[in-house]
Amino acid sequence: MPRRIAITQLFSQGDKMSLLDNLKEARSAAAADAEALLAGEATAESLDAVEARQSEIADLDSKIESATALEARTASIKEARAAEGVQAFGSAVVTNEPKTYEARSENSFVRDMIMATTRNDQGSWARLNRHMDEVRVETRAVGRTDGAIGEFVAPLWLLDAYSGVARPGLATASLLTQQELPAATDSISIPRITTGTSTAFQASDNSTASNTDMATSTVTAPVRTLAGYADVSIQLLEQSGLSAGIDQLVFKDLVADSDRALNTAVLNNSDGTSGTIQGVYNAAGTSVTWTEATPTGANGQKAIAQAISQIVGARYDRPDYIVMHPTTWYFLASAVDGNGRPIVVPTAYGPFNANGVVTEAGAAGGVAGSIHGIPVVVDPTMAKVSTTQLPIIVGKFSDSYLYSSAPKFLVAQDVLSSSLGVRFVMRKYVALAHRYAKSYAAITGTGTVAQTGF
Repeated sequence: MPRRIAITQLFSQGDKMSLLDNLKEARSAAAADAEALLAGEATAESLDAVEARQSEIADLDSKIESATALEARTASIKEARAAEGVQAFGSAVVTNEPKTYEARSENSFVRDMIMATTRNDQGSWARLNRHMDEVRVETRAVGRTDGAIGEFVAPLWLLDAYSGVARPGLATASLLTQQELPAATDSISIPRITTGTSTAFQASDNSTASNTDMATSTVTAPVRTLAGYADVSIQLLEQSGLSAGIDQLVFKDLVADSDRALNTAVLNNSDGTSGTIQGVYNAAGTSVTWTEATPTGANGQKAIAQAISQIVGARYDRPDYIVMHPTTWYFLASAVDGNGRPIVVPTAYGPFNANGVVTEAGAAGGVAGSIHGIPVVVDPTMAKVSTTQLPIIVGKFSDSYLYSSAPKFLVAQDVLSSSLGVRFVMRKYVALAHRYAKSYAAITGTGTVAQTGF
């Protein structure tokens, strides 16, 4: 009877063989064993042995598949580390150990940045480098990663806590199609078809068919830098017992305000020059004028319906959101018809035949309700035009692509060394590309004048 070769034997035959090689050799041995058994005398014992070998082969096939995937993933990680210039120190095993800078970790990302860059503390450098490996290799969530000494990407839990939370600062920016900013680029170019092909019914058999050659253009968006800094006393960083609290203190102000600045630029009349991005109000290809000395909810809803119609007729698709200042929304929510009935009603009381509905009572930012079935987003960063008017923007916001990198921080002590202060500088890169001008309609006019008391 053929001799069964144990997997453990194969693993001990040489250190040079990989796990995958060992598994493949073990499978070959088991398969040869099974074939020899089948070629021999058919007995109850031999049939049981064949069944055992087949079960072993199936188990080895599963292990070979896992080992193959593991080797491919390991090779991919090595390529990523080489591309990023990450230095490898010996052999490493990927486990499910906690990240270097967890939300309640004893390690402080901010404090380690200070100790590493100002005192060359090797323990701090080791933790920071380990953290950057985690970000680069495990998450790969960093765009435009630079390698300057003293510059690091924040832990993802901090970015999730202060950049991803639904807050007024990102009420409109979050509606756009989000894209990771590609590395090493100063502009984003998106090809766009400006003239499509054509078809038509033939006048008669063998007559010339309709023909229009396709024409294309490019939508180009420059990459802009959004930056700011905060000065912190070194005593606070060194003496505070709240490691994560320091990180939150620094990141909350800088990241939250960068959200506000980004959203303001995305929403309003910035034209894309002088280092800015082009806002959706500036990019709106159609406009509706709401003229009314004493604005009413009925005419406001009529203007919104006209804007929806403009987009449907020009973009040939439905708008996905209506954006307005909270002042405008709560004014419309207070409006009544000729019989004193509210035009925008709460869902809590079972609205019947309502053009507008409140779905989030007292919303300060984000989706607050709907008008004509289109979600309404309130955004307090909406800026006035013509001094007094708060425009309403109806649009297919998903047509616009917002590219952004992760926020990056560097620390500088020299500029504040005489006062024992440390400067944290934050920057991120963004680009905004509007694919179709007809995706947006802006409502302005005397009817959009901010109402007293709202």
